Amino acid sequence: MGPRSVLHGHTATANAFGSSLVRPQQLRRQTNKFGQPQKVCCLAGDPSSQSPGTVISFGEALFDCLANEKGVPKEEVKSWTPYPGGAPANVAAALAKLNVKVAFISALGKDDLAKQMMDLLAERGVDISAVQQVDLPTRDVLVVYDSSGDRQFVGFGGPNESFADTAISADALPLDALQSAAALVTGTLGLSFPVTAAAMHKAVEAAKSGGAVVLVDINWRPVFWEDVSQAPGIILPYVGKADIVKLSDEEAEWLFGLSASDALQHPDKVLEQLPGVKGVLVTGGGAGCSYAFQGAGGKIDYTGTVPVLKVESTDTTGAGDAFLGGFLASLVKLGGLEALQADADKLRRAVEFAAACGAFTTTKPGAIGVEDHHVVFVAISISRTSQTNS
Repeated sequence: MGPRSVLHGHTATANAFGSSLVRPQQLRRQTNKFGQPQKVCCLAGDPSSQSPGTVISFGEALFDCLANEKGVPKEEVKSWTPYPGGAPANVAAALAKLNVKVAFISALGKDDLAKQMMDLLAERGVDISAVQQVDLPTRDVLVVYDSSGDRQFVGFGGPNESFADTAISADALPLDALQSAAALVTGTLGLSFPVTAAAMHKAVEAAKSGGAVVLVDINWRPVFWEDVSQAPGIILPYVGKADIVKLSDEEAEWLFGLSASDALQHPDKVLEQLPGVKGVLVTGGGAGCSYAFQGAGGKIDYTGTVPVLKVESTDTTGAGDAFLGGFLASLVKLGGLEALQADADKLRRAVEFAAACGAFTTTKPGAIGVEDHHVVFVAISISRTSQTNS
């Protein structure tokens, strides 16, 4: 198959499979500095550290088509390089790399892109038995870069509503697996499509009925919504069902009216606007990340900021997904949400590990295709950073 047909009509190159620090805020309960890097190394793919339960990642799998020219609009891009992606698929792959048992729920087409995606996820160690295949094409997303290297999602290889991820069926969900999962992680993009939205709500209900931790990543992408003004009213009720919410500082500004800097420096202000949610993770790109979690008594007892690791960044696509995978890996291996709520040190370690995973994903284009040996570098880098900050 020629490169043009791979991207539904967009010229492609060959298949691509093969900062400043944040000053910690004053904490309500001072968290300890992380001084045991050997435990983080154990988290980074050590077989003896395999997770005790399965994490299920639910949502879109697609191909990010990255413009090969920077600083030009979509119409002037001469060629694109496709990389496997989609936030939920990225998270699943990240978890598998970290030796977490992970299953993926999605809908893909019956095309070559779907086969490539499923083969790659299976090779990475992701359980794809719950992936539905439908008579719609697998989605591709066009990504351009400005002259400074910042990315922008500018469209798709076809009509927005014509792709397989819009048709995840609630009737085909593996309810037994959801009810026995350790955690369920989803984004919000599927909420813009009624069929997939119904499946998302049903999956959350099934997972919560079995006691799974539900984590929702806002992952705001206006290009997925026909009417962006309707999005908050659809997203917020769904987010309110989560135990943990992950969002960027800019998403906090959009959804809650906080300034980006205020949301990053004071994540407790975000959590206060989410009754029923037990913790939030706020990412700020090169400015680092922060967190706010309720303690065992239900009060916001744990807040803190974590600086970004300095790496040679090539592409930020999938950084937030790797961050999320790193946090979830720590959560399940350190005893679950209640264990993090009861131990400030464990919580901070989980966020530090997540930040390192996110940083090192940016050292190569794409997300799923990042080589496994980067996980080792993550562990080494955390050890060095922790020792430096001690």
